[in-house]
Amino acid sequence: MGKIAIVYWSGTGNTEAMANLVAEGAGGSADLFTPDQFSPDQAAGYSALAFGCPSMGAEQLDEAEFE
Repeated sequence: MGKIAIVYWSGTGNTEAMANLVAEGAGGSADLFTPDQFSPDQAAGYSALAFGCPSMGAEQLDEAEFE
């Protein structure tokens, strides 16, 4: 498998913990980013992208960070 970009936002640290576990499972072939650190131009340098964000309230995903 090629390089993976994991882009996540975490309010309380739970999503960050999950992102770190995904990166660990990728065997060192993953880079972690927050949304403000990653741009669409960077996507071409990765063979896979994973996105994570917490759900808010009635299981709605937080939209502000990923706009």
